[in-house]
Amino acid sequence: MIRRLPEEVVRKIAAGEVVVGAFSVVKELIENSLDAGAKRIDVEIRKGGKEYIRVVDDGTGMTEEDVLLAIQPHTTSKISSIEDLYEIRTYGFRGEALSSIVRVSRVVITTKKREEELGTRVTVEGGEVLRVEKVPAKVGTSVVVRDLFFNVPARRKFLKSASIEGRMVTETLQKFILSRPDVHFTFERDGKIVYNAPPSDVATRISMVIPDLNVKDFVEVEGENEELKVFGFVTKVGVWRKTRRDQFVFVNGRYVLSPEVSRAVEKGYGEALPRDLHPAFVVFLEIPPRLVDVNVHPQKLEVKFSEPERVEKLVSSSVKKAISSMWKRDVPLEKKKIYELKRETEILREPMELLKAERRTARTEETPKRSGNWKIVAILRDRYVLAEEEDGILIMDYHAAHERILYEDLMERFEKEGMNSSKLLIPIEMKLDEVMREVAIENEETLKKLGFEFQESPSGLKLTAIPGILPAHSAEEAFREILEDLRLSKIAGYGETIKKVIADIACKSAVRTGDRLDVDSASRLLEEVERRGLLSCPHGRPLVFRMSYEDLDRYFERK
Repeated sequence: MIRRLPEEVVRKIAAGEVVVGAFSVVKELIENSLDAGAKRIDVEIRKGGKEYIRVVDDGTGMTEEDVLLAIQPHTTSKISSIEDLYEIRTYGFRGEALSSIVRVSRVVITTKKREEELGTRVTVEGGEVLRVEKVPAKVGTSVVVRDLFFNVPARRKFLKSASIEGRMVTETLQKFILSRPDVHFTFERDGKIVYNAPPSDVATRISMVIPDLNVKDFVEVEGENEELKVFGFVTKVGVWRKTRRDQFVFVNGRYVLSPEVSRAVEKGYGEALPRDLHPAFVVFLEIPPRLVDVNVHPQKLEVKFSEPERVEKLVSSSVKKAISSMWKRDVPLEKKKIYELKRETEILREPMELLKAERRTARTEETPKRSGNWKIVAILRDRYVLAEEEDGILIMDYHAAHERILYEDLMERFEKEGMNSSKLLIPIEMKLDEVMREVAIENEETLKKLGFEFQESPSGLKLTAIPGILPAHSAEEAFREILEDLRLSKIAGYGETIKKVIADIACKSAVRTGDRLDVDSASRLLEEVERRGLLSCPHGRPLVFRMSYEDLDRYFERK
């Protein structure tokens, strides 16, 4: 039987599309403040925003009539006809944000226009107006939101923990800090000032949001094609990230998720961009509103370009031009030489000694798949071990093989008592943004079990101990990658995250392609692979390729 839903149910469903968590409340309120011409916006949250959110601005404010109308559904000052949807130049235009927020929380709105003597305070609970009062107030608007989803228990149950909700609010503030350097933002979280960002420029804001990079790590990008314009900053060649976390795209001032633009930026680097690595960037696109649709996502996080090829061509060509202009003087050749010198002069762990230790801890229940009836013939290009068997030949990727052996042993140690640590004589100072610093603190016990120990510092953290097997020069990079994995562990699952983390530690600790391997060490490595019956590295790549003499004879057309 088909029924018409009650109006109140319909409105709560609509509210749930706009308000998905504390971060979306903050986002919508900040956008309203910016549309009101605010030059200062103060944001405060408690317990991740689930219990308390406060956004105060110095914008134009509202009259009593305006505020009472603004909390009703389908009301806005931004559009008056369907055609206006294609010429929007403001943030808030859906006519749903404020009405959605008041419908699923307890809200107090205090607002005042400059020409008014007194301001207006409106108290709303679950969409019902409880009180309207005239009060002394500053010019602008203050919105206090309490008990998010108090009247929709099913939705409240699906809110994340206070720490995760708070982290998502922090990430939301970072995007506004980058997009509007002309506005003074402050952000207070559980009584602690996280950001105090007075008006400045994009470069200054980038160093605030991505503190481990500075302006010298970036090159400025500019480009124009008739009505389209792109500008911003991309990292120089050699300044790479393992993930796309530090990639920010803004279309007409609004942060959006745009895989097309990200791909276009990376395409601009051409062959200079290594596989599986990514640049960091902050890119702004200015596009006539009629050529971009921001209505494809309830929270306006995705956009659709009417001429995507034109946008992508402008972005990639502009990045290519910027990178090419810096190429001759900015390719980090000296950095590369220093790195190679460290690798050559460091006391690298002997594969033979590692394998001896690993054999003592190997799992005894595994039986070898082969007898090891082979002999090493050669080591090819400091990468592959070539061996001859009774009935054919085999080729082993020795980095991948050593990586898998380390992974097996490290997993076993982690599951039992945790991995061994090495104390650092000189701690490694790491600049981290607020989000990643918090991830580290939340996961301190897990990190300690992985062999990392740290102390908080003004700029982020100090690494005081690292896994004993991890080379010191790889420690900071490994730690950053682990934090990124842990940040996403709620999505990937804790168990899978730990497997990936330990696989990455094993990869950074194994003998490298290009490291010299003697025949005895190669023989022991192949023996371990055979004895344990291993087929692939932790990332799924094969370890050994075999070809029989029968197949070789067939290839060479021998009878």
